[in-house]
Amino acid sequence: MSSFADKLYNASPVFLQNALVTAYGYKLYRKRYTGPVFEKVRRDIKRVNAMSAAEQRAFQAERLHEMIKHCRANVPYYGTLLADLGLTEQDFTDINHLNKLPNLDKQQIRETPERFRAKGTTPYMIQNTSGSTGTPLSLWVDEYTYKLAMALLIDHEERQGVTFGAKRATFAGRMIQPVENINPPFSRFNRAENQQLFSAYHINNKTFSYYDSELERFQPEEIVGYPSAIYDIATQYLSHKKEPNFKPIAIITNSETLLAWQRERIELVFSCPIYDYYGTAEYVTFAGQDKNGIYRPNPIIGITELVTDKGSDEYSGRIVATSLTNKAMPLLRYDLGDTATLAYSSGTQTVGTPAFISIDGRQDDYIETTDGRRIGRLDHVFKGIEGIKESQILQSQPGSITIKVVKDGFGNFNESSLRSNCKERLGDDFNVSLEYTSEIPKGRNGKFRSVIKELK
Repeated sequence: MSSFADKLYNASPVFLQNALVTAYGYKLYRKRYTGPVFEKVRRDIKRVNAMSAAEQRAFQAERLHEMIKHCRANVPYYGTLLADLGLTEQDFTDINHLNKLPNLDKQQIRETPERFRAKGTTPYMIQNTSGSTGTPLSLWVDEYTYKLAMALLIDHEERQGVTFGAKRATFAGRMIQPVENINPPFSRFNRAENQQLFSAYHINNKTFSYYDSELERFQPEEIVGYPSAIYDIATQYLSHKKEPNFKPIAIITNSETLLAWQRERIELVFSCPIYDYYGTAEYVTFAGQDKNGIYRPNPIIGITELVTDKGSDEYSGRIVATSLTNKAMPLLRYDLGDTATLAYSSGTQTVGTPAFISIDGRQDDYIETTDGRRIGRLDHVFKGIEGIKESQILQSQPGSITIKVVKDGFGNFNESSLRSNCKERLGDDFNVSLEYTSEIPKGRNGKFRSVIKELK
């Protein structure tokens, strides 16, 4: 929503907020789930899902050939790169031929984003993301790819027995009401998608009874959202020695690394399985967990690779993905900055649709408030903030954080906007300090941690 819409929403009574949420929900519904392109996407997913592994590989090879041809003719960055390497689309007739190209990292896109945009195209939508490092990035997405990503989530849910349009309780990063407003209710209803949106920022001992009452009244068939937020509500049920008075078919988690101890408690409390999925804001891969807990990238949206460093475990590495659909701003061999481990130790392909036992790269620590609330993901505070190369959040005591910022010199960094975003999600009494630095070191394992919590 725009800032004006946000102000109008926050100033409105709850019944009007529900109406505004529903109105915005219908707008998104039309953008995501309607029209001939969406109908085609649904047919394409069913067709590709029905293919054998060999047929899927051939399908990906054909799409790759077409994408290279498009990039060479229409995308300045790739036109130059392919010419320098002496390559054309004729050199890409198998998905393994991707290794002829270098990896692409986020910084290359951020420095010259216009060189990655296809000439003569207009984006269906622009995706703004901070990513796991808190580094902002704007990506152009065409209509087919955007609606494909929406349909792949529907496909993932339907595989677990949840029908499209079923009652859904969502615990994610949406600001249902200002964090300092501790008056119930802590949810709003989006009639467009039969969705009850719950605040992930108000769950604690004192507010639990209101969450419990709303969930019991709504009787969701599915719970969706951040593992940390769903874990918090599950913990409240245990601490209050209360069982949920509803029985969801499945729980779908996303956006954070789902930890084993979170899964155990959530499945215990709600008596149903969790099916996590890994999707990216860049729309280059989508991997949903099957009934055995294995992440399987869908072959239709992109080619997924596991790239290992020399001398390292050959079954663990970085996830690199290539778009097969987004003609507006294609990304070839894009390093997502996340890591994964193959599900099988032998005979498993590492290019195309590899099977992962775990996806390990997005594990964020909780941020604790002074009143006992735990906020599990704060990458939202960096969205829309220009001029940041990297950032990291440090917490040594509840109610206070330090944000380390590395400026990039390309955009105008607005400190007040960052502070405002933090205040909106953490409250006026939460202390936020900024520390400017030239570099943020990685951990001993080579991973970058966006949040480090070391409470005294």
